[in-house]
Amino acid sequence: MLKKGHRAKGRVGLHMTAGGIAVAHYDSASGNDLNQCQWIADVDLNRPEQLKQRIDEWKLTGCETSFVLSPKDYQLILVEAPSVEASELKEAIRWRVKDLVSYDITAAVIDYFPLPEDAYRGRSNMIYAVVMPESLGSQIEGFVNTAGLVLDTIDIPELALMNLSELYDADSPLSRACLCLQEPTSYIDLITEKSLYLTRQVDIPSGLLEAGEEQVAELAGGTILDIQRSLDYYESQIGKPPCIKLLICPLQAGETPLLSQFRHNLGVEVEQLDLGELLHCREPLSPEQQFLTVVAVAGALRRKIN
Repeated sequence: MLKKGHRAKGRVGLHMTAGGIAVAHYDSASGNDLNQCQWIADVDLNRPEQLKQRIDEWKLTGCETSFVLSPKDYQLILVEAPSVEASELKEAIRWRVKDLVSYDITAAVIDYFPLPEDAYRGRSNMIYAVVMPESLGSQIEGFVNTAGLVLDTIDIPELALMNLSELYDADSPLSRACLCLQEPTSYIDLITEKSLYLTRQVDIPSGLLEAGEEQVAELAGGTILDIQRSLDYYESQIGKPPCIKLLICPLQAGETPLLSQFRHNLGVEVEQLDLGELLHCREPLSPEQQFLTVVAVAGALRRKIN
């Protein structure tokens, strides 16, 4: 990942969404963990002007920044780790995944993160490979720099989500799942003792997150089945104890029909994560605001957890 020598106070998390960008600023030394947490319209990688204006207003120029990718920007591929020296691992992974990438693998940036040694009952040493176009990395760096920030890390939502889950009962030895509800792609992490054993993307049908009771019953079946399969796979193939709790973020507005479906159909306790309860915030965070910014907040928390 990208590292810079100059480090301003705190950390900014950025996450591009349809029509704009989510921005969060974390700095526990200020007395408020979250000093800014907003979604800004009309911003994309070619239009940083609105973001730069806000960064100037908030006096965050020079702040180190984590940019969290969107699902369309990268591929996350589970593969068996090549048996090579650590210094040769990235290059070996590049050629192991080359047929799974839709563009020239020589034009890709490759990174990876390993699974714990006891994953898959110790049968194989597995890793997740992260692949993105090299040109996108350069574009992101130019965008962040133009906005007056310092790019420190390019992250993915699956790993950023760990930052949120560890704010909740981080020392518990029990297995739990953390589901970040986003449309059209949600993310589920399955975790034991602070270690990530399985992560998957979950497709969300259009309208599911806002659907009423009757419509949810029609739309949620595939999503619930996908989550249950992940829970079952975690236990049967990876060999971990059953998950006892499903943590949901961002905060939903009350007991939504979808949450009720989860409680009724999944054999786990379902609990919501409220950023306003987990972090000291300069201003109260509404459910709508949390929905728009939760991934950016997770990116901004990287320093706190890591």
